[in-house]
Amino acid sequence: MKKICIAFALLLALALSASTVFAADNDGKLNLNVATVEQLEAIEGISHELAQEIVNVREENGEFVDMSELLDIDGVDNSLLRKLDKFIFIEAASDCNC
Repeated sequence: MKKICIAFALLLALALSASTVFAADNDGKLNLNVATVEQLEAIEGISHELAQEIVNVREENGEFVDMSELLDIDGVDNSLLRKLDKFIFIEAASDCNC
């Protein structure tokens, strides 16, 4: 039983680290179209509520195609958008024709 718990813990840790790897590019920026709430709220200037709203908008409207779309979200202004450019990039996460 102890071996099963250890194996499960290792698999869980691997899965969590893999999700972080797939959301980032070589420069360490997050792909806005696959970033999680937790990854977004780790960025200075993004609260948990704002991170959740970004993910909600993405789920409701589909993938982002341009950073300026974030300006339609309450709490995102031009100043924050300029800061986010250092931490976020946009790349299609699916085979959408975006």
